Order: sequence, then structure tokens, then C-alpha cells
Amino acid sequence: MMNSAVGHLVRRGMEATFSSSSAMNFENFDSSSKSSEEQYSLPTWGVVMLASTFIVYFFAASMIEYTFGRIIPTLIMIESPAEIAFEALPTDNTDGSLNKAPEVETVKPKPITSSFRSSIQLLQSKGGFRARFRGISVFIVNSIAVQWVSKFLSAIPFVPAPVSLLGAMVICSNLSLLWTLIVISEPSPKLWFRRMPSLKMWKKVAIPTAHLALAEQIAIFVPFLVAMAMGITEEDPKKLADITAKHSGMMVLKCLAVMALAMILGVFLVIPANIALTRVQASLIPETEETIVPFDRSFNGKVIPEIVGGTGVIGMLDAWKTFDWAARIRVVKAYVKVFAMQMALTFTFIFVIFAQLFMIVGKDWKKLAPKEGAEKIHDTLM
Repeated sequence: MMNSAVGHLVRRGMEATFSSSSAMNFENFDSSSKSSEEQYSLPTWGVVMLASTFIVYFFAASMIEYTFGRIIPTLIMIESPAEIAFEALPTDNTDGSLNKAPEVETVKPKPITSSFRSSIQLLQSKGGFRARFRGISVFIVNSIAVQWVSKFLSAIPFVPAPVSLLGAMVICSNLSLLWTLIVISEPSPKLWFRRMPSLKMWKKVAIPTAHLALAEQIAIFVPFLVAMAMGITEEDPKKLADITAKHSGMMVLKCLAVMALAMILGVFLVIPANIALTRVQASLIPETEETIVPFDRSFNGKVIPEIVGGTGVIGMLDAWKTFDWAARIRVVKAYVKVFAMQMALTFTFIFVIFAQLFMIVGKDWKKLAPKEGAEKIHDTLM
């Protein structure tokens, strides 16, 4: 939830930056000054430098979102290191109890996914740098399929957008299942579409997928409705410059309250639903495939194979109960780290872009704006 929100902010920032850049380069001055002044155009070296910065930013943001925000949390959700049993070393027999049975102690090894560094090293060992984007083709196909199906369902009368998106995620749940299985399993020579789960598998993950989709919609629309009730969305952007300090302080508090609500819903609603779905999906991994992290296929004996009359899949409630608190905390910490990384990258990108623009145009920021607004921009920045 947290990285999705940041991803949304990043996309909005990119759209605003691109639209601003487009306006700077391609819009002409007003009709009265077209004949006397020419629009300033960036030098070639400046365009190359800015374009390179955008490319580096896009790649870094994609890796943070996909590798650290999706792959590593998925591995954390399914890793279950087995306890190691050993006999305690013999000590001097001072009490004469020769027949005393040796004590057996158990220790649980440190999880591989306990840190981002060890997780990246694991991925690196499974396929080099490209392993950081394992399953990316299935992820892209799934994203496109969900959007297409959602648009088709939304064209049906009286079907609201949230319902159409929920239905699309359920319909495409086999692609989501395939992505999880590819991410957690050892590399396979088979092409991804040859590993597509059967319709029988779809029936086992449809309900957990619907549960996650519903949780996500609640976490999105409840804060939005609260923001509307507080009057945040009704503010006129043209009047923001004239608001008083008291009013601006209240607006900041309202925004923080909405953000806090969104974070709470994400932590206590979306993340548990995602954990349950991921563990249900992992329980369906074929017996012929091995996982890249230690994984208890039986979920402490909760999964009964179909060959002996069971369902062969873990239930949602058992999937959550068998996930210990230490691992739950590690998942939340991972999302917090991803949020911090995305924010740091975004602020760094903004700083670098402004520094590069200063290198290109110097202090004369009026070159980058139409004549009618040049003076205001110059006064604001200087």
C-alpha cells in the first residue's frame, strides 16, 4: 500500500514535470509577441543531460518499486526457516546422574530476507543482475490484462469503477498466481506461458484475490471520502495564495490525518490480505519445483495433499496464523524502507533537475516561461 501510494505520487510528479518541460519547449508566446520574440530552446547538450537524468530516475524508481517493493516482500511472506536441533555438550557429572538423558536444544537460523542486502545477494546468486527483475514479463502482462478487463467491465451499465477493478483482478488471478510462483521458485528453463496454472488452481485463489482487491479499494476510497468530508478536495487552487496562516495550518493537519488513516488501513487491512494471498499462492507450488528461500510446504501440517483427500491448499485464516509476528514486523519494515527510498530518490531527482536547469539557463529563468508569466516566475525563484 505504501509503495503504491508513493508510486502514484511519482507518476503524478513525472507527468507534471513532462508537461512542464513540454510547455517550456513547445508552447509559443502569446499572439501579441509571436512576431517579436522567439521561444527559447534548450541546447542539445542540455536536452541530452536532462533526458539522461530522466532515464536514470525511471530505472532507479522501477527497481525500488519492483525489486524492493514487490519481490523482496513476497520472499519475506513465504520464508520459514526450519529449526535446527542439536544435543547440548556434555558437562562434568557432579551429581552422579549417569542415566540422565542428553538435553536437545533447538535454534532458528536467521532468515535470508532479514535485510535487503542479503535478499539482493540471494537474487544475484540466482541469475545475476537480471534476477532483480524476475517475473517482470508476467507482471507487465498481468497489469495490462487487469486494465483491459476492468475497462470492459466498467462499460457494463451500473458497474462502478471499483467493482470493475475488483472483478478484473479476480478474473486475472491466475496471472498473479503465476507471478508469485515464478518469483519464489528456482529458475526454470520453461517459458512463463508454459507454466500457466490450470483453471482448477484459479478456483483456489479467486476468493483470496477478491479479499485483497476489496481491501485495496477500501484503503483508497475511505481516505478519499474522509478528505471530501473535511473539505480538502473542495479547495480552489487559485485561492491557495490568499489563505491565512491559521487556515493553512488546519489544512496541513487535515491532510496529515487523511494520510495517517491511509497508512493505518494499509498496515492493518491491505498488508495482512496481501500476506494471506501470497501464502495461499505459495502453497500451490508444484512438488517438482523448489523455492529459493526455506519454505514449509505443509504450513505446520495445515496443508493436506489432495492425494490423501485434502484440498492441497492452505486456507486464508491458517495462512495468516502460521505467519509469525517477527516475520510480520519484517514485512512492515520492508515497506517503510521502500517508502523512504522512494521519497529520497524523488527529492534527489527534483534537486538534480533544478541544478541542471540552472547550469543550462543560469539565473535567467524567464527564458523558460511565456512572456506574460516570466516576471512572476523570475521573482519567485530568485
